[in-house]
Amino acid sequence: MVELEDEEVLDMSYSIILLDRVWHMDKLIQNRVNEIHTPGWDVFFQLITQLGSFYAFILLGSLVFLYLWLRGHIKYGIMINGGLAAGWFIMKMMKDMVGRQRPAGEQLTVASGMSFPSGHAMLSLVFYGFIAYLLFRNTRNWYGKLAGYILMMIIVLIGFSRIYLNVHYASDVAAGFFLGSVLLLLMIKLSAKKALPDKGNEA
Repeated sequence: MVELEDEEVLDMSYSIILLDRVWHMDKLIQNRVNEIHTPGWDVFFQLITQLGSFYAFILLGSLVFLYLWLRGHIKYGIMINGGLAAGWFIMKMMKDMVGRQRPAGEQLTVASGMSFPSGHAMLSLVFYGFIAYLLFRNTRNWYGKLAGYILMMIIVLIGFSRIYLNVHYASDVAAGFFLGSVLLLLMIKLSAKKALPDKGNEA
């Protein structure tokens, strides 16, 4: 019984040390990012972050679904929107469980709810990441590949924008990317059974 209590105390101590290190790392990154603020970058990241908003996913998710449906690939349209819905549910559940407040100070964009994990980072990885996967997997021309790389860059920029705009800590974004990557890998595994035929995209 005494040994069990000692193990619990030890586990709690490790958890406290880990959380303290994460907190210090978050503050260090936040301070470094604050040093690069300019009016131009403010506008740029305020625009970029909208690509990971709820309304953007409603609009873009509908357009992608319609495009894939018309191309005869409704399975992938359902999968990408199903991934968004699943990601949204997981994100909301995690936010309610953790209950972490957003960073103190001026926020450069509108943000509501809890901070951990970053829904923008998580859902961007799921949505844009799956589209990039389809492009890399099923296009043979250079501009299809280029579009995939641009989507990957957008994912990174959206994640960074949440730190820059002071609505998330770096660990919130990292957690969002981790959870998003798990969901994305599951979507890829489900879709890998049958590749999309390349319709008119040959080089």
